[in-house]
Amino acid sequence: MNKPETMQGTITRLYPPPGLETRLPGVYLDHRLHTRGGSGRPYVYSNFITTLDGRIAVASEGRTSHEVPKQTVNARDWRLYQELAAQADLLITSGRFLRQSIVGEAQDYLPVGAGAEFADLHDWRQEHGLAPQPDIAVLSSSLAIPMDAFEPYRDRRLLIFTGTDAPQDKVDFFTDNGIEVVRAGSGYAVEGHAMLAELGRRNYRSVYAVAGPAVFNTLVEAGVLDRLYLTITHQLISGEDIDTMTRGPSLAPPFGMQMVSLYQDWHAPAGSGQWFCIFEPQRS
Repeated sequence: MNKPETMQGTITRLYPPPGLETRLPGVYLDHRLHTRGGSGRPYVYSNFITTLDGRIAVASEGRTSHEVPKQTVNARDWRLYQELAAQADLLITSGRFLRQSIVGEAQDYLPVGAGAEFADLHDWRQEHGLAPQPDIAVLSSSLAIPMDAFEPYRDRRLLIFTGTDAPQDKVDFFTDNGIEVVRAGSGYAVEGHAMLAELGRRNYRSVYAVAGPAVFNTLVEAGVLDRLYLTITHQLISGEDIDTMTRGPSLAPPFGMQMVSLYQDWHAPAGSGQWFCIFEPQRS
């Protein structure tokens, strides 16, 4: 992943007022998300980076799956993504991500990153009593996941969530290979409330969803999302074969969200800038 931008230059908090200048590293780490869950109910958060015209992923020649637009990729957003991961007990991803990883189409390994620029985040986890890396939960209705895709993460606890109708032989295959399979939801699909209850029983406190639109839709549809971190790059890129943040039936009523904070970053992507936005479910 190309990360030419530095961490130099402040960002400006636009909301809530008054506007304040602050360094970018540490701005999300200060949220202490690992302390927000409790009493059997994990705190669930997610993030995306999108363009002004709503593009989170686009088709690319020579790939079998969509990818994050190259125009939006920048080291400053990536730093905040890693800060969110540093606060997680568990990462939620998808079978699709693992299939992408085995053919070299995943954006990166699941965080927290191993690069020297993220050494402070590993130190932070140790200082706050967290495991060296977050555990991983994979949502999959098909259980069509190559076993080799799990190998980079064998130092972590691995779980697969699937529906009650998942074939027992596939479930047995993964359990025989040391991966716990949890049925959470009727049919083949995972249901958000059932999944969260199972994670609560396993004493997870902070759960970071790093998957795409289908998994995000599972969380929103169930109403279990506690916070959305959204980077909006000041770009219009257009395109026809694209992904947006959610994928599923229309939500009725809509899942209302309210802004918690908004930061302006003038330093990336080059020549445009971006907003770092934080939303929570709308209070009645």
